Formats: sequence, structure tokens, C-alpha cells
Amino acid sequence: MTEEILNFIIEMLNWKGMGMDKDMEIHKRIMTGFLAALLLIAACAGLSQAVIRGLAYDEKAAVIKVNSSVNVRTGAGTGNGVLTAASGGGIQLTNGKEVTIINEASASDGSLWYEIRFTYSDGAEYTGFVRSDYVSITQTDDAFEAYLNEQGFPESYKPALRTLHASYPNWVFKAYHTNLDWTASVEAESVLGRNLVNNYTSPSSWKSVQNGAYDWENSTWVTFDSGGWVMASEEIIEYYMDPRNFLTDTAIFEFLIQSYDSNTQNQEGLANIVAGTFLANSITDTDGAAYSYSDLLIRAAEDSGVSPYVLAAAILQEVGNSGGSAVSGTVSGYEGLFNYFNIGAYRTTTQSAVERGLWYAGGSGSGATSYQRPWNSHLKAIVGGAIWYGEQYVSVGQNTIYLKKFNVQGSNPYQHQYMSNVGAAYEEAVKLSKAYNGDSRQTALEFSIPVYENMPDTQCQRPTGNGSPNYLLSDLYVENYDLTPVFDRYTTEYSVIVEENVDSVTIGAAAYDSTATISGTGTVSLNVGMNSFEITVRAQNGTEKTYNLNIARQGEGTETPPSETVGGGDTSTSSNYRFDDSAMVITNISPSTSAQAFIDNISVENGSVRLLNSDGSEETNMAGTGDVAVIYDGNGQEVSRYQLLIYGDVNGDGKVSSVDLLQIQKHILKVQELGSVYLTACDANHDGKVASTDLLVVQKYVLGRGDIVQQ
Repeated sequence: MTEEILNFIIEMLNWKGMGMDKDMEIHKRIMTGFLAALLLIAACAGLSQAVIRGLAYDEKAAVIKVNSSVNVRTGAGTGNGVLTAASGGGIQLTNGKEVTIINEASASDGSLWYEIRFTYSDGAEYTGFVRSDYVSITQTDDAFEAYLNEQGFPESYKPALRTLHASYPNWVFKAYHTNLDWTASVEAESVLGRNLVNNYTSPSSWKSVQNGAYDWENSTWVTFDSGGWVMASEEIIEYYMDPRNFLTDTAIFEFLIQSYDSNTQNQEGLANIVAGTFLANSITDTDGAAYSYSDLLIRAAEDSGVSPYVLAAAILQEVGNSGGSAVSGTVSGYEGLFNYFNIGAYRTTTQSAVERGLWYAGGSGSGATSYQRPWNSHLKAIVGGAIWYGEQYVSVGQNTIYLKKFNVQGSNPYQHQYMSNVGAAYEEAVKLSKAYNGDSRQTALEFSIPVYENMPDTQCQRPTGNGSPNYLLSDLYVENYDLTPVFDRYTTEYSVIVEENVDSVTIGAAAYDSTATISGTGTVSLNVGMNSFEITVRAQNGTEKTYNLNIARQGEGTETPPSETVGGGDTSTSSNYRFDDSAMVITNISPSTSAQAFIDNISVENGSVRLLNSDGSEETNMAGTGDVAVIYDGNGQEVSRYQLLIYGDVNGDGKVSSVDLLQIQKHILKVQELGSVYLTACDANHDGKVASTDLLVVQKYVLGRGDIVQQ
């Protein structure tokens, strides 16, 4: 019997209430008897306190309620370790994850923790502890469930929306069906330069290594905008694009409709957004007039039709809490100009992003006066910028912060996006959410939440890996032998041919990045025939790339089947070529012989010759393996047909090149087997086999170190 239960019983038995009447005494005796009976049963059955508590607890359906993710711990309190998944790694649950509360416990600091049961991403069921403020108990609302179904929200959206509805029953959630495929949309947003992250504050898993985004030789990222902005990885792009990651009571505001409503949007709401920032101040404008920034934002909202809360959040997102040089009016060469929304601000070869934005504010170099330019006063810059924002974005369908960032609406999706910072919509939404507190959060706010076709069943996770991603080799070699093809860091398939008496070779490799590790190198033994080796590079961040090396040791091959017989016939011809009337082939043809030169080198008495492609059309380019020479008599009647056979010309283009070398290699490896006269053309050393020795003959020819006998 535990001390806690004993203390509870003593307290109940010593219960003395002020003015306790007779009924209360009866209740006390009943309670005393009930507790005594319960403890007697528990003692007899050997039940522990935990079991008694478990039997008494009413399990509840709930969802995780966080902005990103929360650790699941082995006990109540942060002093306990993070629960480990069977596959390894600590378990974190993301917003909207459905769980079952199976018990409660108090941490040493007095905070309430829930013991939860859930199915993790690996398919296994776990139990662990999460602090109660990160968990929201689910309440069934049949009308709301019907509404979600009517809107067409996928099941994966519903847990988080139920949680929001329970706290804010007046909020209106509308599904915006983009009718765009999820994977195709992520790929479109992953186009080079379209989405950026800050190189100095982002882990490597947030940065792209696609062509043009990463310098493999120096292990550095390519800068796309002032301040160290580099290309975002596809993984972080899909995280920020997935609306399900932002269905919390702060991030949800990236889906808020941006129209101005004078009845609900006011100075009080603005004060919550701008508190502690330069927008909380008053200024004296260039004409001597005094304004508070809140006054200017309300006027801008009236003139543009855009919520002043949205305008304030946009300004703070663009120029920061302290304002920055774009709104100082002191940038050299652009004195007295202001650009609060950073409109037209991007880096060029001659201007920084700030300079380019102020160049736009001054009239784009041509004295343009649209949107109240030049923005040579704070009033004109804020009001004119707001009008531009309303016309360019809100009125054309990009009427939420999300759609301003990821334009997945209209006839020209993925274009005309306000900011390149991949996380800007979330960051701006957090600022905007500050405008809504207290009673303002209980108003009928409308949120337009995108839904894509073929979305994954669960929300996309935010990548966390760090360290250099460089897994490319700067060199790969086999000592004393040449690779085919010549080494290139992006090419992963290579071959080498060695003589029959070579029973081992040394494989070497070097990586661009010193933090990468290489396996598969060193001295290796060779069997006669084909030997395959894998050289694997593991980057500091754990990603890997494998290079495949096939080393052919001479001495074993495949018998060449007889060539296909095309036909026969008698004719009187003279030529430097060799006519084989049993196989009906013509040999002794030099590679790269033009079709006309081939015809000119054949003399047919009282007749003629034509050269056809293998498909029967006239060959006008180059005589190649598989072409057909047709011999005619003096009356134009066909006498015989011969196929051309040029040893080493395996693909029939008339030349012997690295393409043919690759074809022979694929045949030996049984990747793409050849037949008929093309197989015979593989036998470059005329030994009746197709083997690594033929590869060596062709390789030497391609490298200009040998010839191929065409007899």
C-alpha cells in the first residue's frame, strides 16, 4: 500500500467541514467504507497503484498541437530521456498527429503531462509522455465533421482542424482545391533560384545540391541573392509547401484572406503586431508632417483594400524589426527614397538588392510615376507600396500569404511569387497572428487552405541533417590502366581491360571534400572474365554515392554464333572488298567510308550496285555494319544481296567509337545482347569469341593506339 493512498485515506477519515450536518456524516461513513473495501480488494489481488490508476482512467482521443514538433519522453518531465524508435532515433510528433491519452502524471515542477499511445511513422505502436499544453483533446462535432467533408478536406487535414475548431468555433476553414499534382508542384517550386534559404543559418539538409546550386569542387553553395541566400533543397521546399504543417493557431494565418475589414482591423490590432519594432514609432515625414506608422498603415489599407495587419507583417518580414537601409532614406546614390515592401528588390550584376529596390522606388530609372512614385516620402512609399501589393497580388487571386509565396492558382502557376525565402510565408504568418488576441480571435476569420492532388498520406517532415553533403569523387583510377570512359565526377559506370596474366590491380580514389569517407579501394584480386567493384563515398551528412567499376580480365568469352545468311547469286564483281558468298557479307571495309566511296569501289560487269540502309531506304551517309549492298544485272534485275560487316562498328553508323565500346561491354555483361551481323562485328580480334579481349582491341583503336583488322 503506497504512502499516497494512505495519506488520501487519512485525509478522508479526518475530513471536518464547517457546519457539517448529519447527511455529510453519512456520506463520510459511506466513503470510508468504500475506500476500505477498495484497498482490501487491491491488497488481496496484489494490484499496484499504477494498475489501479490505469483502471480508473478514462482514455481520451487527442491530437498533438505544436508549431513544428514535440519530443515524446519516457516519463513526465523534461528530465526524462526522449523515447527511442525501434529503428533508432528519438521520437518526435508533429502538429495534428492523432494520439490516445491513457494516463496523467505530474512532473517535479508541477506541470501536467499526458501519457499517450500512438502509432509512429515506422508502423509500430508506442507509449510515452508529452506535456499537456502540447496535446489537445478531441471533441466530436457532427456538424463540423459534415462541413469538413463538404469542403473536401483530406483525412490528414482533419485532426488539426478539429483542434482549431474546438478553440475557435467561429473560424471558417475553406479548402482551396488547386487541382495541381503535389509532386509536380514541388518539382516546379524546386527550379533553380525559385526558393532560397539563408546559407549562414540553415543546416545543410535545407540547401540544394542540384546542378548550378552547389560547387562540388570547393564544397560551397552558390549565392543567388545578397546576404548569402542559396538554393533551397526539395525536402525543405515540400515541408514549407505542405499546408498540414501549418494548421496551428499561429501558423494558420498564412492562409488568412487578406482583404481589409474596417470593423475588425484597427489600431489596437496593429499595436500587437508592431510592438517592439520600428513600426511602433512616430515619424516626421520629408514634408515636415508628423505621423505614427499605424496611421500610415490604416490609410494604406483604406486606399489599397488590403488588411493593415497584412501590410504591417509584410513590411516587418521584408525590412526587419529595426527597419534597415531600405527605409532609412540614406543609401548612397538613392538619398531620400524609401521602399518599405522591398518591391523590385533583387541583386543584379551592378546593384545590390536594396539598391535595385530603391532604383524602382525612384521610378525605375525612367521616371515612372505609377503607384505614387517616386517614393520620396514615407507616406507615398507605404501607401503606394500597399496599392501595388493589392493590385499585383490580392486582386489577382494571390490573396493569402501562402499564395503570395507559392503561387498555385491561376493560369500561370509557380510564377509571380513575392519572396524567394522558402520559409517567408510561415515567418510572416507568425507576425500577423499577433494582431489577433483576446476577443479578436473569436471573430469569424476566414482561412483559404490549399489542397493538392495525390498528396502523401502524412505531412512532409522538416529535414534536420547537417554537415557537408559532398559525396563526389575528384578522381578514380586503376593503377597502370585507363578507365573507359575517361573519369568524370558525375559518371558512375567505368570499365577496364587487363591481360590474362594480371591477377590483381590497385583501385584508388579521392574525394573533393576531406570530410567524406571512401570505401571499396585498395588492391583487389581478379578472376578471369568480368569483375565488378563498388566504390562508395559517404558524405559528412550521411548521404552516399556509389561508383561501379567493371574490370575484364582476358581469357574467357562467349562463342559468336554464325552470321545470318542474306541470300546468294552469281555475279562478276571486282573490288578491294572481300565478298563472302557463304555468309553473304562484305568485309575489308575501312571505318568511316562514305556511301558513295563504297559504291565507287565496286565494279559490276554489265550491272550496277546500290547501298541500302537496314530498313531498305537509300544509304546516303556512311557505309556501316548492317547496310545492304544490292547487285543488279544489265537488265536491272536483282542478282544478289550482301550485308556489310565492319569489325568494331557495332551500332551500324560506319564509325568505330566509344559508343561501340559501350555496346560491346553491355553485350558481355548481358545487359543488352546483340545478334546477327552486329554480334559478328563485336569480334574485333577474329578469334570467334566476343570477350574482354575484343574490348581491348576496340579501346586501343578509339584511343589511336592500334588498328582493327577488317579482313
